[in-house]
Amino acid sequence: MTLEQINLSTGPVNISMEVRNALSAPTISHRSLHFRQLLDDTLSALCNMLSVRHSFVMNGSGTLANEAMLHQIKTLGTKGLILSNGEFGSRLINQAERIGISFTTHVKEWGQRFELQELETILASGQIHWVLFCHCETSTGVLNNLDGIADLCIAYHVQCFADCMSSVGTTTLNLSKITMATASSGKGLGAYPGLALVFSNTTPLSSNSTPTYLDLANYSLKNNIPFTISSNLINALHTAIMQKHTAEHTNMIHQYSYKYYDIMHQYSIVPFSDRHSKVLTIVLPEGKKPVFTNFMDEKNIVLSYESEYLMKRNWVQLAVLGYYHEKQLDYAANTLEECMKHLF
Repeated sequence: MTLEQINLSTGPVNISMEVRNALSAPTISHRSLHFRQLLDDTLSALCNMLSVRHSFVMNGSGTLANEAMLHQIKTLGTKGLILSNGEFGSRLINQAERIGISFTTHVKEWGQRFELQELETILASGQIHWVLFCHCETSTGVLNNLDGIADLCIAYHVQCFADCMSSVGTTTLNLSKITMATASSGKGLGAYPGLALVFSNTTPLSSNSTPTYLDLANYSLKNNIPFTISSNLINALHTAIMQKHTAEHTNMIHQYSYKYYDIMHQYSIVPFSDRHSKVLTIVLPEGKKPVFTNFMDEKNIVLSYESEYLMKRNWVQLAVLGYYHEKQLDYAANTLEECMKHLF
């Protein structure tokens, strides 16, 4: 048994020692030139990584990033379409209702993918002016067709918005066709939770009805620092981006996510996933979940199974979102194989 805990949960994720050290560096003022340069470098790195024009960072979780994006959608004053095929699509619908946005929905069963032909029929009506959806629906791990939906939106002159919480940092992403997208520091970017991220290819609109803290136009006006932003969290995020997002690490993540999928696919327990999934939802036969989770816990491998929506369905999730050394991922693969033989 390894004495080292290996975090394969959906978040918070596995953190490198370098990122831990960056977090514990002395705090600096958000008004200092040093912080200005650090933030500029971080936002520039995100823009380059994702092929977007603007990046914004706020203190908060991914939910706050989605709130800021939804308030931008509200300023459009038009009717849109929100897609849902899981927990987090449903959350977007709930948030939009609370904010008072005009929209209709296209809802699929959890784990089902959106059919582009169905979406095209809706857009062809001419009644829809924007679309919002989750790229990776974290509750099931389904990776929705970002490029396909974005191309449809372009064809019908519709703006496209995406929640990319569990896809930014886990795969190569080009968001140049997306109006606006969101992420957080504590998932695929490999840093600590606490920073809400919004990526935009359009200039944010201001409205007196938008809460000041969520007003991206205010962030733009104030050169991205309207309020206090934690230098420690920015330093950790910058370090994580520079360290994790290399071809070598990305290829290793792909290799082992393929391996984890293959190990479990032969037992038909990852029904929503494929070899490209970085979030694998494990649906075990009756009575097998506690045996599985106890086995992995004893081997110091952290999985996700305590979220309300997972507990309700008796599901477990294994995700490869953080920063890892190959020996960690190899140990996890061997342990997973051992566990499958123990279970089946």
